[in-house]
Amino acid sequence: MNYIKEINAFMDWLETNPLEATTQTLWFHIMAIANKSGWPEWFTIANLTLMARANISENTLIKHRNILIQKGRILYKNQGKQKAGKYKLIPFTSNIEVNNSVKDSVTSNIEANREVNREVNREVKCEVKPSVLYKLNETKQNEDDDDVINDNDPFVYYSKNIGPMLPYIADLIKQYQKDLPNELITEAFKIAVRNNARSMRYAEKIMLSWLDKGIRTMEDYKRHEAEWDNKKAASKPGEVEKEPEKRKYSQDEIEAAARYIKKAVSRYDGKDVIEYIRSLGYPEEISESAIALLIERKELAI
Repeated sequence: MNYIKEINAFMDWLETNPLEATTQTLWFHIMAIANKSGWPEWFTIANLTLMARANISENTLIKHRNILIQKGRILYKNQGKQKAGKYKLIPFTSNIEVNNSVKDSVTSNIEANREVNREVNREVKCEVKPSVLYKLNETKQNEDDDDVINDNDPFVYYSKNIGPMLPYIADLIKQYQKDLPNELITEAFKIAVRNNARSMRYAEKIMLSWLDKGIRTMEDYKRHEAEWDNKKAASKPGEVEKEPEKRKYSQDEIEAAARYIKKAVSRYDGKDVIEYIRSLGYPEEISESAIALLIERKELAI
């Protein structure tokens, strides 16, 4: 099973099969666990594991798991109270049809072999649809390569190297695409990977820092890095560098964050709303100001 193709196919499938955000999140976590497990046909996951990952109660887990079962996206086997349940993903992309076509068509006749080849090629070309939400980079990637890929598509890079492409992560990336090019957003993710801090929150701090400094293109970033290297090389040994002034965020920035947080909270099904807001990746100053603003307007209940 191909992780990226399955995610793309799932996002396409959602266009005609809308699911609640919690149901989508549960599917992404099950997919991520299957990927880390090496794609076994059946694999076990404890309820507590999924409850912790998705920040939901057991009743909520059961409800949304049943939705995925009804929608034909997973199979589930209950092994009793003392054992973790077994899951099986129903893939969007499969080689079953190709294999059956080959088995049924192959004969000793040369013309039959040619027909099989044409059928296989047709199936392979039709296997994956272009995603409406985002597309894979046109450069061919080695699907079996476990190393960090150099794709400049932030959605693909994040899914491959940091974590599942959850709906709120996709929303955040789209927000930053309004101010930064894809290659610069991806660069922030690469820095997070190099620093062993694989999270959207860490990458977002980097991108906010760039926006503060007027860095909006790769050329701006490279120029800034070169200037910084020169500055460090020219500084005297033992010289203490002055701490930069703390960023002050504008009211417009706080208002924008409050609007997004209000929308995100409306889809949240957990109990700790404040902790969920803080996990969205905004700098502490922005998230706290936005929380206070929403409470003042009576648009957020604690």
